[in-house]
This record gives sequence, structure tokens and C-alpha cells, in this order.
Amino acid sequence: MDLTEGVGESSSPPRSFGSFGNYDVRNDVFNRLIENGYDEAVSEPDIFRLRLDAHFNRLSASYGLDVNMDRVEDIMLHQTLLEKAKDPEERPVYHVRFMEVLPSDFLWWPSI
Repeated sequence: MDLTEGVGESSSPPRSFGSFGNYDVRNDVFNRLIENGYDEAVSEPDIFRLRLDAHFNRLSASYGLDVNMDRVEDIMLHQTLLEKAKDPEERPVYHVRFMEVLPSDFLWWPSI
């Protein structure tokens, strides 16, 4: 029995993250991180761009659809968490942040 890992969930082949109608979210993410002064993007843009492309290429194309352009730093956080999760000694890996939850009386519900 051959126990060599093949292509599957844990070892996805590189994907063409390509475009949705010639739109590539990676360019916008890269430019936004530069504009926001993200240290790695500003100090070593070529190396940073390769790492960013590799991150997007390892994930499904739908990942790009979920990118919040107002929080592009979350992509870098996600990349860091995935890197840490590779090491079994680091698992489980998680990140927690506080969220504001509005009381239900502030929510708008349409009338029926």
C-alpha cells in the first residue's frame, strides 16, 4: 500500500486564482497594503508580492470573493495562522478579537 500523500484537501495543487471577468483581487489587496503602510509590503514589495500570490494560490478561488477590502490586514493574519498551524507543536492555532454586538432593539426588521 502506497502511503504517499496525494492531491487532496491537505495538499491542494496550485490553483490559478485568475480572474472573475479579468478582475484579480490580489492586485487590490497588494496595493491597499502598500497604501496602508504594511511593513513587509513597503520594505520588500517583490518578496511580499510572491508570498501574497502563494497564499492566494493555495486557496480556492472563492477566497477572493470573501476579501473585505476595508480589512486587508486580515489576509495577512490568516496567512500567519495557516503557517503556524503547519507545526503540530503550535496547534491549535487561533486568533480572538472583540466584536461589538448591538442589542436587538437597534436592529431594523422589515414589517410584514
